[in-house]
Amino acid sequence: MEEKKTTLWQEIKICRVDETNYPHDLKKIKDRPEVLYYRGNIDILNEHKSIAVVGSRKISAVGAKLAYNAGSIIGKNGFNLVNGLALGCDAEALKGALAAGGKCAVVLPCGINEIYPKSNQWIAEEVLKQGGCLISEYPEGTRPEKYRFVQRDRLQSGMSQGVLVVEAMEKSGTMHTAEYAKKQNRRLACYYHGLLKYSTGNNVLENLYQAAVIKTNEDLENYLCEIADIEEYTQLSFDFV
Repeated sequence: MEEKKTTLWQEIKICRVDETNYPHDLKKIKDRPEVLYYRGNIDILNEHKSIAVVGSRKISAVGAKLAYNAGSIIGKNGFNLVNGLALGCDAEALKGALAAGGKCAVVLPCGINEIYPKSNQWIAEEVLKQGGCLISEYPEGTRPEKYRFVQRDRLQSGMSQGVLVVEAMEKSGTMHTAEYAKKQNRRLACYYHGLLKYSTGNNVLENLYQAAVIKTNEDLENYLCEIADIEEYTQLSFDFV
């Protein structure tokens, strides 16, 4: 058992902003980290389009099913699924993507030498087994603090081309990710608030953020097509005065 764990928990690597494997879309945001710490295959973020699937920790039974289903569809269609490994929507979406054979990128609010929350460590292990990656902007030994969860949210959005909110209350941390998505010009979508119990945040996203509203699997497939059609471009210089 110990040998299996040693094999799985690959060495921590460093990726600097001027290196070719630094996530291209993350490189374009103003408050990008100069260094990323990671385990696994960070190259997936430049090889395939990514969608951050996020939501509150407190979710309804319907929300859990929608998160899992969204993860499954995203994984089957060859997109990376990105989120922060939180309880609730995040975890369910990751489970769905992994079950479908998809690749995932987990962004941690602490040093990458530990997993938060610890109860989801098995999901993190599956992410690595299936060729995904764990990422943090913090060096080893950094503890999770409240403000680091908000900082983490900008990375989830920043390294993705789209952000899909499953279920969220208006005062939940998920809304930080939605705000970053708008600032970073990412394609924002959410499940229709009428389908869900804890969805005052979804209602705000629909009415004030003009998020694309997902009611059916067909709506989700159309959203994925929009993400797939986003053109890549190369920024010639990333030097700022």
